[in-house]
Amino acid sequence: MRLGPRSIVARGAHRGSARSTERSAGVPRRTYLSHALRAALPLAVLAALCFYPRPAPARPQGTTVLAPDTSAVKAREVIQRAIQALGGPAYLGVKDITRTGRFAAFEHNGQSNGSIQITVWTKLPDKERVLYQTKAYYTELPGPIPWPVHKSGSLYQVRNGAQGWILGSAGVEDLPPESVARLRDAGKKDINRLFRSRLDEPDLILRYTGQDLLDLKMVDWIESSDVNRFTIRIAFDHSTHLPVHATYLFRDETNEPDQEDDDFSVYHVFQGVQSPMQIGRSRRGYRVWQWFYDDVKYNTGLADSLFTREGLEQMAKHK
Repeated sequence: MRLGPRSIVARGAHRGSARSTERSAGVPRRTYLSHALRAALPLAVLAALCFYPRPAPARPQGTTVLAPDTSAVKAREVIQRAIQALGGPAYLGVKDITRTGRFAAFEHNGQSNGSIQITVWTKLPDKERVLYQTKAYYTELPGPIPWPVHKSGSLYQVRNGAQGWILGSAGVEDLPPESVARLRDAGKKDINRLFRSRLDEPDLILRYTGQDLLDLKMVDWIESSDVNRFTIRIAFDHSTHLPVHATYLFRDETNEPDQEDDDFSVYHVFQGVQSPMQIGRSRRGYRVWQWFYDDVKYNTGLADSLFTREGLEQMAKHK
C-alpha cells in the first residue's frame, strides 16, 4: 500500500508521543542527530533512491480466487462500469481527439528537463500527430529522444499505423526504425483501445484480480493478456469506477521482462466524456514523462492528410 502525506505525519506524531512516554518513565534519553544532519538525511535518501528502481506499483492484496469463467465475467462487469463512468455512448462514439497542454520529460535521476507546449491530434485507431512548441533558441527537443527542433521552435511527430515522420530542423524525415517500433507498440499500452475495440478479440483473456488500496483509495483490479504475453493490469477507483492506474508487462527488444506504468488523474468532462487531464508514465520504477492537458475536444472531423508525409511536406514549405 502506498503511504500518503497523512500517513507520514501520523508516523511522526506516534514517534513523538513514544519519546515523551520514555522520558516520563525515567528511561535514559536517547542521543538524537543534530537538526542540520536530520534535515540533510531526506536529501541523501532521495539521492540514493535515484540510483535504485522504486518498487513496482501496488498489486492486489488477498486476491480473490475465482473460476476462470467467473473471473472473466467479473472483469467485464468492472470494465463495463468504467465505460459507463467514462461517458457511455459518448465515450464509445469518439472518432478523433484534439488535446492541448504541456509535456514534461524526466531524466533518469528524476530531474525534469522543463515543460514545453504540446498539441496532440489523434484519429482512432492508429493515427497521431504531435506538435511540440519550445523556445526558438532550443536546438533539440528536451527529453529522452533529442530530436532537432525547427528554427521556428517547433517539431512535429506523426504516426500513421506502422509509419512515422518528423518535421524538424532538417525538414521532413522518416522516423528511425526503433522509433517506429516504439510508437507501434505504444498502441498496445492504451487502455481506451482495450475498452473500445479489443474486448471481443477471441484470444483476449480477462481476469478479475481483487480489491486493494492504492494511494489510500479502494480500487478494483482487472488483468488482460493476449497470445503475445502482453499483459495489462488496470486499477479502477471503486467509488467513481474511473481508471486510475495501468501496469503494462511485456518483453523488451532483448526479450527480457519489462514494465511500464501510467497514472490517470484530474478527470474533467468534455462533451460528455470523462477525460484525465494528467497522465504520467514510469518505466522500471522511474518517471519518464508527464502530460498536463488544459483542453480536450472530441470529434472535430480531423482530415486524414494531417497524418501523412505529404501533409508535413506541405507545412514545411510555409515555415
